[in-house]
Amino acid sequence: MLKKMVVFGLLALTMAGCGSPSANDKPKSTSSVEIASKYYHQLDKKEQSKVFFTFKAVADDSQGGGKYIVDMKVRNGTKSQLKFDLSKFILSTSNTDDPIKSVKHGDLIIAPMRTKTVSGLFDSATAANFNGVGEFCYLSRDFLLAYSYGADKAAGATTDNLKVASLIAQNKAATQKPSASAVSTQSQAATSAPASEASQQASQAVASTSAAGVATEAQAETILRNWFASDGGVSFDDTFKNGLHIFEGPAGWSFVDSNGLSWSVFKDGRIKGPGDPQE
Repeated sequence: MLKKMVVFGLLALTMAGCGSPSANDKPKSTSSVEIASKYYHQLDKKEQSKVFFTFKAVADDSQGGGKYIVDMKVRNGTKSQLKFDLSKFILSTSNTDDPIKSVKHGDLIIAPMRTKTVSGLFDSATAANFNGVGEFCYLSRDFLLAYSYGADKAAGATTDNLKVASLIAQNKAATQKPSASAVSTQSQAATSAPASEASQQASQAVASTSAAGVATEAQAETILRNWFASDGGVSFDDTFKNGLHIFEGPAGWSFVDSNGLSWSVFKDGRIKGPGDPQE
């Protein structure tokens, strides 16, 4: 009798173990955590500083006219999945000229801590864009990625060049828009005075600014612009259209064109052009 009871008990335990699984026996979920996806302009400044750009220009003789294509490499150092609208990249050359626009379309998506390269982002740049003023941007100058200077060199132009003082100075001078009052005054003078009278006004502007002394780079540029205007020959913008480097020294500022020719504006307002005797 005892044996029968033991056997019956074992059978009951076995049947209970073969029953339907409990809630705790259900397989665990295998879903992964979704990574946030953001467009570059939606990142804060700290996050944007973790995104590194390299622009490399390559001569394209198939087009003729000294054209270059520009490849872009982007490293996403953020924790977000990064997105760009490829059509929104621009190469700005000054505050007046139209920017060179990307020829690519669609979204570029880069996972966290990954790098991607886009070939031929621009296809109509020239050597002048890499020897003087120029800025690679996304959407606008509010999202400056790198200066274009040296993009045709072996290392290309990278985000690191945004810290180079000489590039900051030359791009700021070229892209800074004149104030509304200055534009209005210049426009009124040009429309109301004959050519000879306008030249005389420019000369007087040089003299008045010089008498007060030159304290900033912007004042030095104004003096030099007025000097070119009073000379009646080639304008300031035409002289430096292929490149401008501005250097500050103890005595004043030097404005150097793409050919290495230099115009100096001293802090007492004097101007020295290329070929002028040393003082």
